[in-house]
Amino acid sequence: MRRMLLFLSLTLCLLSGCSVHKVDEGAALLEVDIQPHFSEVSAGSVLPDDWHCAWWETFNDQDLNRLIESGLTANFGLQQYAARIEQATALARQAGARLYPSLNLDTGYTLEWDGETGRGQSRDMRETSDLGFLLSWELDVWGRLSSLRRVENLTAQATIEDWLGARLLLSTAIAETYFEIQEQLRQLEVIRAQIKINETLLQLTSLRFGQGQSSIVDVLQQQEQLETTLARVPQTEARIGQLEYSLDVLLGRVPGKEKHSLSSTLGRPSPLPAVGIPSLLLTRRPDLRAAQKRVLAYDYEVGVAMAQRLPTVSLGGSLGWQGDPDFADAVTSVFAGLAGPVFDAGQRRSEVTYRKARLKDALAGYSEKYLSSLFEVESALLDERKSEEQLVLVEQQLATAQRLLTEARNRFSQGLTDYLPVFTSLSIVQNLERDVVSSRRQVLSARVGLHRALGGPMLTPETPVIAESFVNE
Repeated sequence: MRRMLLFLSLTLCLLSGCSVHKVDEGAALLEVDIQPHFSEVSAGSVLPDDWHCAWWETFNDQDLNRLIESGLTANFGLQQYAARIEQATALARQAGARLYPSLNLDTGYTLEWDGETGRGQSRDMRETSDLGFLLSWELDVWGRLSSLRRVENLTAQATIEDWLGARLLLSTAIAETYFEIQEQLRQLEVIRAQIKINETLLQLTSLRFGQGQSSIVDVLQQQEQLETTLARVPQTEARIGQLEYSLDVLLGRVPGKEKHSLSSTLGRPSPLPAVGIPSLLLTRRPDLRAAQKRVLAYDYEVGVAMAQRLPTVSLGGSLGWQGDPDFADAVTSVFAGLAGPVFDAGQRRSEVTYRKARLKDALAGYSEKYLSSLFEVESALLDERKSEEQLVLVEQQLATAQRLLTEARNRFSQGLTDYLPVFTSLSIVQNLERDVVSSRRQVLSARVGLHRALGGPMLTPETPVIAESFVNE
């Protein structure tokens, strides 16, 4: 034992000059400057500081709440992410187990005999048995094993962030589909109301034609207007059906198995939320949190590759019993070993170079993701502002067109003009009625896009139990 301790002391003294890679997890990773504020100003309601709430509840729509909560439970894509978390956490536990000694049991029983030596004589037989325990332990002198464990832990945490990001994308996809269904249902109501008006006007023009007060051209124009409006019905109904099938898939259901009873009322979003400062995106968006953890994991992998160029130190021992047939003899041994690379034609050095290059790649990708997140927020804020402006203008257009239609119909009924002004005004009004519905949905979609760009806020439910032991390491 004294010789083994002396051997280890000399070994560690010889290797003490070898360098070990250190990772600073608190270092700044972005390679771009963080601006103090967004270009698009948002002065609205303040979102909670803890960022632990459901963004969709700001719409005050119980149907929307029910659909999103159902989708977050039953969607098969999210179940795939949950399975990936289990895989990643299992790998993390495997990496952590390598830091500890391993103990193996080896036992056996052997029975040997030869043929009969002579007539009537019994066979020669021999029994042996053995029982042994083998202990082996690689000392983590250079931090290779602890770095491997940290790599797997960070990878598992990034996988959890991927899952949270998938929950965000799913919730926004459900909301977008829901609002588009509402839009199409409302469009269908508007179209059917327009059909009734067109039918009434067709009867009126036909009556006036019969009385010699208008021409056949007026009748044909109104007939064409009615048929154009009727042709919109199948297209709109088909779009509603497609959207409902898409919603079923998002909810993890068989398309068309259950009928949806959704309202056609397009509500108005709550006041625009205060989006905070750009640096908050680093902690609010799951994709940025995942990218940051993967950068750190790649940094630890550099340390693993550098440690693999250094010798490894192992300790071990065994304790066993052998006997014929009982365990009569005890055998005990201990050992220490040193193993290191001598010549590998630059393979390990190239591995270090590869890991460093991959780290640079991840750092650049992290900065690129941050810039993309800034673009998404700025674009979403601009989209919401312009969508609101467009809705106001379209509603003003509709009000003016309705006044024009009323005046045209009055002049036509008094015989002061022909039917063409009425037909033109009617076409404008009916197109604008449909445009108002679409503009209202665009405002809602812009708000959904803003929440997606901000990263929520999203409820962050308890992660799988299997990850609880290391998620906060």
